[in-house]
Amino acid sequence: MERIIYAVGLGPGDYEMMTLKAKKVLEESDVIFISGGKVFNGYDEIKKLLDNINCGSKLKYYEYPENKNDRQQHIEDFTAETVKYLEKGMKVSYVTMGDMTIYSSFPDIYRELAKYDVKLIAVTGISSCFAPASLTGNSIVDWHDKAAIIPCPENYNDINYLLETFKTVIIMKIYDNGSTLQKYIESYNPSIAFAVFNAYTEKQRIYDLKKEFPYNADDFSMSVVMIKR
Repeated sequence: MERIIYAVGLGPGDYEMMTLKAKKVLEESDVIFISGGKVFNGYDEIKKLLDNINCGSKLKYYEYPENKNDRQQHIEDFTAETVKYLEKGMKVSYVTMGDMTIYSSFPDIYRELAKYDVKLIAVTGISSCFAPASLTGNSIVDWHDKAAIIPCPENYNDINYLLETFKTVIIMKIYDNGSTLQKYIESYNPSIAFAVFNAYTEKQRIYDLKKEFPYNADDFSMSVVMIKR
């Protein structure tokens, strides 16, 4: 019996932006996994999305520590549990917000699953990296311009360095509560700088960082920033 796991991108946060293919796969699934437990990785948002298509009761979570050194055992435990479901002939899906190919935990997990001859079928979703552009009416790039997508840099000068080559920089996975970004805004004068928090959800907030910086925000990890030179 062929073992298959479906990796499904749910889109940026609004269930109406979930693809028809994703909806179909999830409706046909017996078990739907999310990593990160009930706090880390947007459990509540994903549960709401799945409830809207009557699939919330299928959702199971497992721990995926933020500390890389603590992850391997959790990945191995998840793999063993997944294989048990597959051997019973059940259809198993793994979901992420956005798309699983952009800063997702899934590649680490699938490398372990592949050891058990588990086949991957990817169902891509709309990435949240497009949120600052689509929600502010600004294009990411025009014509021959270049764009870079990066995780939170350690030094704010790295942003300026990238903008010497790229017209636009999209910043995701901001782990330092925005301190690096704040230093950049204070030191340089980009033409455009927007931050979108919790895109396409009830908690959505949009900031023009040149006019207002969200000091003391506690959810920068759920934000996406677009800066243009």
